[in-house]
Amino acid sequence: MVCPTAELCVGGCNLAGSEEGAINIGGLQAFACDIFKQMNVPQIRDPSLPPLDQLPPSYKAKIALIGCGPASVSCASFLGRLGYQDVTIFEKDDQVIGGLSSSEIPQYRLPYDVVDWEIRLMLDLGIKLVRGKKLGRDFTMESLRKDGFEAVFAGFGLPDVRRVPFLRLYLMLIPSLYIFSPRSLMSSMA
Repeated sequence: MVCPTAELCVGGCNLAGSEEGAINIGGLQAFACDIFKQMNVPQIRDPSLPPLDQLPPSYKAKIALIGCGPASVSCASFLGRLGYQDVTIFEKDDQVIGGLSSSEIPQYRLPYDVVDWEIRLMLDLGIKLVRGKKLGRDFTMESLRKDGFEAVFAGFGLPDVRRVPFLRLYLMLIPSLYIFSPRSLMSSMA
């Protein structure tokens, strides 16, 4: 739905030159998502993987993900499918979750109910979501470590690169360096 399938998949399809034309992969993806949403199919671990109680102790390690945007939702979903049992996402916003998928992409391109469905699928795997907790205000990397988290995934968005000191330094040293925030990149492509 968001991916430019017309340029990538459909444009490169071997059937593009045939009488029937290329496969409409975007339409198939939207159809499959709609059907699975309607069926209310929960996300589960691959049954061919070992049961949770037979996994090594490392699968019980506490893992923190900062931000509940597309990167963290994807990371958490994969960790949950692999069998990691103590994954927590910390999101600064206590109202809207989903990051740019919810706040910047127009509804005609990516309806919010699709984002919400993806997040529900992630939660089906036992991922914990803590809202209203901001890095630097409510917790730090050090406090996460003291709380027993052994790994941290920084999946927070970058709405304004000028507010991040090391990126601001790069921009001063190399003015031609192209560093975009998601918002500025999307507006430059519109």
